[in-house]
Amino acid sequence: MESRSVLLEDDRFREVRLPKKKHIPAKLHWFLGEEYFSGELLSVYPSEVRAFKAVAEEAFDIFLKATDHIIEHKGLEALGIPALFHPVIEYTWKNRDRHSFLLGRFDINGVFDRVKGKVIEFNADTMSSIRETIKWQEFQRKQLGENEYQFNELAIRLEQQLRTIRSRFPGEESNLTGSSFGYIEDQLNIDAVMEQAYKAGFLVQNIDVPEIIFSEEGVFYEAGSEYQRVDVWYKMAPWDWTFNEEPGLAQILSDLIMNELVLVLNPPYTAIWQNKRFLAYITEHFPNDVIAKTYLERPTDMREGLVEKPIYGRIGENIVLHDPDGDLQRSQGDFGDQPKIYQEYLPLAVDEEKHYYQAGVFMCDGPAALNLRCQESKIMTDDCEFMSHVISEY
Repeated sequence: MESRSVLLEDDRFREVRLPKKKHIPAKLHWFLGEEYFSGELLSVYPSEVRAFKAVAEEAFDIFLKATDHIIEHKGLEALGIPALFHPVIEYTWKNRDRHSFLLGRFDINGVFDRVKGKVIEFNADTMSSIRETIKWQEFQRKQLGENEYQFNELAIRLEQQLRTIRSRFPGEESNLTGSSFGYIEDQLNIDAVMEQAYKAGFLVQNIDVPEIIFSEEGVFYEAGSEYQRVDVWYKMAPWDWTFNEEPGLAQILSDLIMNELVLVLNPPYTAIWQNKRFLAYITEHFPNDVIAKTYLERPTDMREGLVEKPIYGRIGENIVLHDPDGDLQRSQGDFGDQPKIYQEYLPLAVDEEKHYYQAGVFMCDGPAALNLRCQESKIMTDDCEFMSHVISEY
């Protein structure tokens, strides 16, 4: 039902001329080749920014309360998390003064239609769009002029959080190493975090996961003829991959973490938040109006629409969307064998050319930045464009 999606008027969009490649920061060049950046910015009203921040704050508070509840009531098995990983989740949660949550991103539908927004998922373990949120948005804002504003404090918040973490390592040199499986986009996201870690006083390295050494004595990488200890490991390797595909590694890391031989970001308890079954747990135990109603069983009443999602799916893969008119859309991907959850359908904002818009709010010691993705589809996938925003008065 198209009328259920708010229409973003043409005068909301502001075009900015793309300068020559040599004038664009080098670490954004790969994105340019992927035709990922939109040449327009969306005007967002101050009231909408406040609304997005309020939804994120309220949702995060519910996540904290629900995490306390599920751990206290020994409910991790209901999420499908293997028993071998329960102790380290419980340990890091109870000691989160030392095992801090660094950053994540809420995806939020609504607000643009003047209806209270709702969180549809929390990218809390690994997440994308860090580099473009920090660098590209700022770059485009400056193209418009110095008197333009955005809600984009992610770099500052990251540095502050990492300074707090750095203070727990009193030695002169502390190492923070970022790791991925070598995908360029993941490496660029890691680099964005490493830049803030360097400013916070860490020695930093970006080293792929296969080059990391996990032993009973700690986490290391080879530097010449020596082994360098990793004090803090920032990973772009999902916890669910670790405990489902590499249980031996999950056990080693659990022991190292609980023996305080390495600090891993994001901490093991974010495996709860990344798991979409947790959204169903929240719906059952903490009814609210800021997190999309989510169920483990398919509801019989589909008049308002329904979305099927794999519990650990990412980048919009293997989603089935039934809109209120009965229209069916589905995406392909690598998560089709996972268990599913069923979520209420919440329409995305759409423009006159039928481009749909997904808002995200980064959390880093509170709401830290807004970003937007757009696509000619009601399902936001890896083929989307990144769109910057600018704050405008009515």
